[in-house]
Amino acid sequence: DELSALLKGIEIKKLRDLTEFLALSGLRFGEAAALELSDVDLKERIIHVNKTYDQAHDIVTSTKTQRSNRGVYMQDQLYKLCRRLKAERIGLNVITLSKVFFPGTRRNHIEFDSYAKYLRETSQKVIGRRITPHTLRHTHASLLMEKGVDIDTISHRLGHADSRITKEIYLHVT
Repeated sequence: DELSALLKGIEIKKLRDLTEFLALSGLRFGEAAALELSDVDLKERIIHVNKTYDQAHDIVTSTKTQRSNRGVYMQDQLYKLCRRLKAERIGLNVITLSKVFFPGTRRNHIEFDSYAKYLRETSQKVIGRRITPHTLRHTHASLLMEKGVDIDTISHRLGHADSRITKEIYLHVT
């Protein structure tokens, strides 16, 4: 309910799309920011996570850990979002300007600081508490747990080195 309310309260479409994407995919912000259009495989319904964006140095680097390199399956809601976003990007003909899935306004990649500030302020107004982009990753894990997805599958989807990490961080939710 909070996620739905938050999405309705985000007035900037690009940031609403990113928020929904993070909550539905479980990707870290840097992983989402580094995604290229080719990493989102609509035919196979897989998001290929193999890099992350380092805003401090404005570079794309390898993922946090080797286990973070993964394919994230697109469930129906995430698939529909990715299909729409990809079509919009191609339709705007920005594919020739940038291959990045979530392009920034001042840099090639979307900026963490401005997004995080907007998300904190908007969530405070809409749901009465401040959340961060990483909170959306927790939301994703919690939604999977509520659906009965096993901890090892969640751990793999989040790119954790082993399920112990997932248990320590997320098990308290349930």
